[in-house]
Amino acid sequence: MRIFLCVKYKQICIKQSRLLLSALEKLRKKILSEIVGVLLPLPFNDVFDYKVESDNVALGSIVRVPWGREQQVGVVWKLGKSADISESKIKPIIEVLRLPPLSDALRKFVSFVATYNMAFLGLSLKMVLSAKGAFEDPKMNVLYTLSGKTLAEAKLKNSDARWRVIDLLKHYPYSRAEIAKGAGVSQSVIKTMIDAGVLKPIEVEKKKEFAEPKGEFHKVDLTSEQKAAAEQLVAKVSEGFSVTLLDGVTGSGKTEVYFEAVAEALSKGKQVLVTVPEIALTSQWLGRFERRFGVKPACWHSGLGTKERTDNWIAIAEGRAKVIVGARSALFLPYKNLGLIVVDESHDHSYKQEDGVNYQGRDMAVVRAKMEAFPIILATATPDLETLNNVDEGKYDVVKLTSRYAAAELPKIEIIDLKKDKPQKGEWGTSWLAPSLVEALKSNLQKGEQSMLFLNRRGYAPLIICRDCGHRIQCPHCTAWLTEHRNTKNLVCHHCGYSIPIPETCPECGSQTGLTACGPGVERVAEEVKCRFPDARIRVISSDITSTLSDVSEVIQEMEKGEVDILIGTQILAKGHHFPCLTLVGIVDADLGLMGSDLRATEQTYQLLSQVSGRAGRGEKKGIVYLQTLYPENAVLKALLSGNREEFLSLEKKTRRMLKLPPYGRLAALIISGANQEQTERVANQLGEIAPNTDSISVLGPAQAPIYKLRGKFRYRLLLKTTKLIKIQDVLYQWLSRVNVPPSVRVEVDIDPYNFM
Repeated sequence: MRIFLCVKYKQICIKQSRLLLSALEKLRKKILSEIVGVLLPLPFNDVFDYKVESDNVALGSIVRVPWGREQQVGVVWKLGKSADISESKIKPIIEVLRLPPLSDALRKFVSFVATYNMAFLGLSLKMVLSAKGAFEDPKMNVLYTLSGKTLAEAKLKNSDARWRVIDLLKHYPYSRAEIAKGAGVSQSVIKTMIDAGVLKPIEVEKKKEFAEPKGEFHKVDLTSEQKAAAEQLVAKVSEGFSVTLLDGVTGSGKTEVYFEAVAEALSKGKQVLVTVPEIALTSQWLGRFERRFGVKPACWHSGLGTKERTDNWIAIAEGRAKVIVGARSALFLPYKNLGLIVVDESHDHSYKQEDGVNYQGRDMAVVRAKMEAFPIILATATPDLETLNNVDEGKYDVVKLTSRYAAAELPKIEIIDLKKDKPQKGEWGTSWLAPSLVEALKSNLQKGEQSMLFLNRRGYAPLIICRDCGHRIQCPHCTAWLTEHRNTKNLVCHHCGYSIPIPETCPECGSQTGLTACGPGVERVAEEVKCRFPDARIRVISSDITSTLSDVSEVIQEMEKGEVDILIGTQILAKGHHFPCLTLVGIVDADLGLMGSDLRATEQTYQLLSQVSGRAGRGEKKGIVYLQTLYPENAVLKALLSGNREEFLSLEKKTRRMLKLPPYGRLAALIISGANQEQTERVANQLGEIAPNTDSISVLGPAQAPIYKLRGKFRYRLLLKTTKLIKIQDVLYQWLSRVNVPPSVRVEVDIDPYNFM
């Protein structure tokens, strides 16, 4: 009995101890939770402590806090105190916003983006909090509902009109206009009922409505090859994380195929993100989506107005917007239930951001999909080597489409050797089109078929030079020549935006006749075409001329309607557009880009020329592509001519592997910039002197950047090169920690650089 009592007493003591410990733990958490660490969208890696005066603050909550004399919107990133500071100095949170908190997965993704790309954590968060209007007080709608007061109590006579209003409002509140329309009554009837107290006003938040996409609205008949590809993609939607390369020749119907996977994800209640490299692509894509699903998706890109941006951000966070099509920045939106990402034109270099936080959008999309355990599809006709290497290593799956849709044939490609088939001068002056291309354009016009000329150079001429003294007009803020834009009568720097009117005399020698435009831009090619074919309907697409989405959409619609004979443009034309009546494509300068120092120059040129060529012959008639070149023996052009992509890629892989360049090695760039030339050079030299050089790590530089002066800042570059297995960020952290960089000098890190200028 004594033993039993001892055991019982011991059990009671243990239970009381556990209860006490539990109470102490709850008290500790309560004390800690009274202070939280808030991450602000500013260039900091640390959180800032704020007091909590309410009990509804969870991790991820979006809050408004005091920041100096201003206020900032931030996110609760940590519970408990972070800094060693007196609590009396910690300010309280002003407001917890009525928005869904950022999920654990999104906060983890934001942290990864900052760490991997060696960017400030706060600037990584800034890309999430990218709609300022979403954090302001919501706009309210005044609706009316029944107050409970009867007509008799309000001393109003019974009437059919009043009873129709009462019947309408039995289930839902409506605005006065909706009541008038729904009940078929005048505003005076409604006003009388409001004044008498039968109807009472209520305020509800004004929200943009998004219709539900209909997965079976209008399914296109797929070929047997497309059906097989679609079935594989649809199966991935239910299997968790996977990366699938949808590798299809131009015009093979990749969009309709991945639409089947989109429909499957929607049927499971998931949100879908489709990224495109240019907002210009969204015009035709939106039309195709609406035909397939019966509604328009939400859009996300830099061209949105403040209201639409705000509405879409909130709808995405609340899960009301089911499909989102957007630029790379759409990757950072706070989706409520994201279940599929499609990266369209996944090879495109526009997915690499080089302003603020440097990141590769395609690669970060793969990371987000992995973190949230859902599939991602990379769709392209010209996969990049990094993606193909991941396929070779078994990390990515691949689905191929080898045939064009509706039996359309791939275009025939003709090489024009400009050394033999030289452009002939005309009354307009220098010519840029070879006689054989001119004849082809003339023949196409006579047949009533559409043509396209491609030149990846904006403006009228890339350089203005004085024939009398040799002076070249340069930007005062950049080591770059000013480009002539004859449509605006200005010389413009394409790097900083500096602009001056075209001078009438040479600024150096005063010559009135010496200034001469050198080289062609799209405006100059358009001038020649207009002189050669004065009756042709000609349009030009370039970011200088068609600067908004609506401008681009207008030209594309004119092309689709057959209202354009010859379309002239820059790389915007290379990306995903479908023109069934286009049968001739002329590439004015196929050599542009082949001679660049960029490690991806030949690959990018091949992709660009392949994409442009793919615009031809997408309808019933076979197309033809003319490539003007001074180097017809170039490997890129030979690969295009033969249609043997694998031979070109094999050569490119061999070269990269031998030099241990991506994807067989790793690169990171350091860009040192500052307004003081001597100070900037000193920092660059210090970094060069202590550079980590080993058998598996090497550093090139410092050297002046090809664009040495940019926006008034002097620039030096160093390039860190390592083997594939080395974590390049660790090398950079150790290297940079050994140098004292003055505040006036900026050291920018670019992991996996694409731009070497």
